[in-house]
Amino acid sequence: MTRRNEPPVFIKLTPLQVKKIEVMKESIQEPVTRKDIIDGLIDSAYLVALNTLYDDGIISKKTYKDGLTVVPEYLKGDI
Repeated sequence: MTRRNEPPVFIKLTPLQVKKIEVMKESIQEPVTRKDIIDGLIDSAYLVALNTLYDDGIISKKTYKDGLTVVPEYLKGDI
């Protein structure tokens, strides 16, 4: 999915978004960074999108399975 030579993309968060992320961090027992939180949210949303596209017949089973290769194992338990 990501090419090795692509430059990183940065996003700006509002103070309210940062505050929400900090609340999320507090709810997790182990130490996590803002990046960890955002990565997890993106992975979760990606899996929801992938499942929706497959369930609606928009993508093939092969495309679905290929897409699952970048989903973290801890999320695959919900499939």
